[in-house]
Amino acid sequence: MKKLPQDVVIFMLLKLPLKSLLRFKSISKIWYTLILSDTLFKLHLKRTTTKKDEFILFIRTLREDDPYKFTSIASFFSGDDKNNLTTLFPDVDVTHLSSTSCTIFNELIGPCHGLITLTDSDIIIVLNPGTRKYVVIPESPFDCPKGYYRYIEAVAFGFDSIINDYKIIKLSDVYWDRPTDDRGPRGSRVEIYNLSIDSWREHNIEFSSIYFTHCSEIYYKEAVHWFTIQDDLVILCFDISSEIFRTMELPSVCTDLNGPRYGLAVLNDCLVLMSYPDSMCSIDHTENLLSIWMMKEYGESESWIKIRTISPLPIPIESALVIWKDYLLLLQTQTGYLISYNLYSDEVKEYNLNGHHESLRATKYTECLTTIPTLSEHSKQVQQL
Repeated sequence: MKKLPQDVVIFMLLKLPLKSLLRFKSISKIWYTLILSDTLFKLHLKRTTTKKDEFILFIRTLREDDPYKFTSIASFFSGDDKNNLTTLFPDVDVTHLSSTSCTIFNELIGPCHGLITLTDSDIIIVLNPGTRKYVVIPESPFDCPKGYYRYIEAVAFGFDSIINDYKIIKLSDVYWDRPTDDRGPRGSRVEIYNLSIDSWREHNIEFSSIYFTHCSEIYYKEAVHWFTIQDDLVILCFDISSEIFRTMELPSVCTDLNGPRYGLAVLNDCLVLMSYPDSMCSIDHTENLLSIWMMKEYGESESWIKIRTISPLPIPIESALVIWKDYLLLLQTQTGYLISYNLYSDEVKEYNLNGHHESLRATKYTECLTTIPTLSEHSKQVQQL
């Protein structure tokens, strides 16, 4: 192998699955250095992949024997040609995340260069599912002024291509703690964590309150997207590099807050909006259908087009999770189970995977060499699942 040109060796390494690639680090110091080099990382990130290389990560909450205790479980799968799920690794008990009967908040954010963030709003974990390395991010050091309390609206994660660093963004509402149960005047707080320097900072910028629905947050085009209410329901975007908020309008028929739920996903590399019945809505006029809208030109609200309507829905659903392989819509049913709906064939498949009410989350990812930096023995420590 010493006689082979380095570009030939790199070409060979890029053809290997990540598990084999990581194992080959032990062959020699030269291979170790090469496999962990920026050159190979950038080429590995840009390599040509297919939908068969796209895996899926689920996080779900299961009730323990004690009716007030829950456990958060991460599950890793690949899919075959018949859309069956094949386990990649054993399930992992994500013990760092808290789950109780009143705080089933656990979210998946990403992927970004193969990294995914798991959070319950207080604890934040950055994970590379391919290498199974993770780190627990230190808590923000900023407290509320005396007489105030805060409510965490959302947590975001993404890559800043200008400074070549990953950022975590925490959005909070800050309220005056009045001697009644009513919330006082609202203020907002944005806190940003830079992964490479292991440091939190405050960002003095206002934002509209997040309109939270399950699986409604997505990282796309180096920005994080949520819903917010202004005059109507709109998409709120936070650009990771510029650290600026902006909004995008929804289709004019998708601003009703008294019936459907809304979710965001990516399909054929375009941002899509999903509208489906709210299982908790008491209004009878909610239609039993799921609509998918695609934004053909990102950022152009006039470019929304409806591309699919599923009517009637074959099974009552709780939430739309993700579109996998660009044709497999994954959903959680009202009984807590995972099902898929094939957008090509209309086939419905139920899987032996379930979670507590509203707790199932899913994200797709492609294995990547991305490493999680560790600064010192006194700072955050990268660990192995």
